[in-house]
Amino acid sequence: MTAVFEAAPFFANVAAASPHVQFVYDLAAGRVVFVNAAYERVLGGRPDQVNDELPGLLQRIHPDDRAYLAHYWRLWQRGRARDEVEIRLQMAGEPDQWFCLTPYYEATAGGGALLGGTLRDTSVLKRYQENADRFNSRKNATLEILSHDLSGAFIMVQQIVQYLGEEVPVPAGSRVPEMLRVLEETSRESVKLIRDFVSLEFLAAAGTDLKRSRVDAGAVLREPLDQLQRAQALLGHRVEYALPAAPVYAALDVNKFTQVLINLVANAVKFTPDGGTVWVSVDAGPDGVRVQVRDEGIGIPADLQPHLFERFTKARRPGLRGEPSTGLGLALCKTIVEWHGGTLSFTSAEGQGSTFTATVPQVR
Repeated sequence: MTAVFEAAPFFANVAAASPHVQFVYDLAAGRVVFVNAAYERVLGGRPDQVNDELPGLLQRIHPDDRAYLAHYWRLWQRGRARDEVEIRLQMAGEPDQWFCLTPYYEATAGGGALLGGTLRDTSVLKRYQENADRFNSRKNATLEILSHDLSGAFIMVQQIVQYLGEEVPVPAGSRVPEMLRVLEETSRESVKLIRDFVSLEFLAAAGTDLKRSRVDAGAVLREPLDQLQRAQALLGHRVEYALPAAPVYAALDVNKFTQVLINLVANAVKFTPDGGTVWVSVDAGPDGVRVQVRDEGIGIPADLQPHLFERFTKARRPGLRGEPSTGLGLALCKTIVEWHGGTLSFTSAEGQGSTFTATVPQVR
């Protein structure tokens, strides 16, 4: 037999017991008509004074989030806010509090509306995610740099072996040719193993679900760029970067988008002669947030350019120092950028370098 109960009191009790802030706002009256006890514990207010405290609470919204939330509020009033939204509240002398707002809209008789919502404190989760993103950025940049560094050493061994085989006379019956052959094959297999490992790491990360959040693109890309700059300097390569002076927001899966950046910089270094420079810039362009990677390398021949973003493309070429190519990197970069609702394009001329531009929608 189906149980029958009074739904309204039941759900009111559920809301009252929730660890998250639950509230109902009467749009016509311009007042909060319900807020649960979690309001006091989470936001430090008094439920019976919520309407008096509301202006002060709104003043705590992070300045960079206000225009974004004003746009969201306009949608919410018309019942068009469907997605959850992240909010930062400033705390005097403490780190910002992060909240996730789940909206609800219900029209009432007489043309009014009730705006309900759940406000979850996600500060701990957000800081955990930021730390994980920083760790992944360092890991991915380090792997890429190590792969080039180790690959370069093994490639040099191959070159020395080839030189010795051509220039040094070997007595009859000597085992030296066989030893040189083994050394060359081992070096070649080691280079392949290193590059395959880095490629598999990129493929594995690209295959996971997209987890986007609204972030300051310059701030989240600063650390991997700094890591790339310092590490490439140890290898004798120059990487320069410029970030916007003011925050520029985009909805990014930081880990995946960082891998796109690392891959584009690694490709630029791969085809730039020793002593050359790779430039990276992040800015707000007319079409969205732009990340440009420009080099002064050998450029891309015109006949290869139409095939550059194809999987296992015939446009793949070894780097100037013998670095191998799987033909997958740029195709995956393009896919990841498109997952973000953006575009990946390039301009290049043989002998004059290349510029790759990833553009994703800007979030106000």
